[in-house]
Amino acid sequence: MKESRCFGVSAIIEMNQLTKTYKGVNAVEKVSLNIEEGEIFGFIGPNGAGKSTTIKMLLNFIFPTSGSASIFGLDCVTDSLAIKKEVGYVSSDVRYYQDMTSRDIFKYTADFHGIRNKEQVIDEYVSYFEIDPDKKIAKLSLGNKKKVAIVSALLQNPKLLILDEPTNGLDPMIQHRLFEVLEAKRKEGMTIFLSSHDLHEIQAHCDRAAFIKNGQIISVESLQKGQDLEKKVMIKASNLNKEQLVALGGSNIQQIDNQWSFIFQGDMNQLMSQLTQLEIQDLVIQPLDLEDKFLSMYE
Repeated sequence: MKESRCFGVSAIIEMNQLTKTYKGVNAVEKVSLNIEEGEIFGFIGPNGAGKSTTIKMLLNFIFPTSGSASIFGLDCVTDSLAIKKEVGYVSSDVRYYQDMTSRDIFKYTADFHGIRNKEQVIDEYVSYFEIDPDKKIAKLSLGNKKKVAIVSALLQNPKLLILDEPTNGLDPMIQHRLFEVLEAKRKEGMTIFLSSHDLHEIQAHCDRAAFIKNGQIISVESLQKGQDLEKKVMIKASNLNKEQLVALGGSNIQQIDNQWSFIFQGDMNQLMSQLTQLEIQDLVIQPLDLEDKFLSMYE
């Protein structure tokens, strides 16, 4: 394991008005985010929302049209080489030389980063993620290629780990093992930037998450035990209409027969006082989970 580095900054990633334009169209528009040291930060959005483009600018694979970004306090463009020495990355589209084996890739990675006891560390990861180390990349499925990429990124024990849709192609057991490792690494001080459209894994493992839509950040949410999320109210009443729910402060209102659901962000005591005036047959109030939050923003 590499010794801990200290970069003298609390915000490991800083983005300031980061923008990427292709042929006059903004793929990413004025994204400003701070990711703090030691947190697992989620980056949520549908396909084409700008997640991968943002990551590519952070890693200097493409240049921003305007704005800036820094990692460890270093500029992502001018200090890219120094940054890459300390960052692990798993791409959404894994590609390696087809004639190499997984073991070839792991040894190359370990040698490049000067990993001590590399054989032992490699064998532990190979066993844990159930990888056939001597099979050529050309013979591997998408899921097995993704496991190779994950282990390659973890081998260097980076200060920052950037994951772009890491669980695509992984079976549920391997997904579980991946997040066990990520939680352990976070406790050791690693910062993890997780781009995904899997809402459940984001809610289960991230401290905060940013929602991106059409290249713009539309919200940044704290996900710690759902404390800061709104409430989802489900109510069954015969004398109820949409106008009443709007007046109560409801949003994202949906109706099936005489059953209504809506999102509420105001004073719960006031809501309950107003609901007592209705002929209620059934009432459920629960924290708004990330799927509901996502739908309320994107619909």
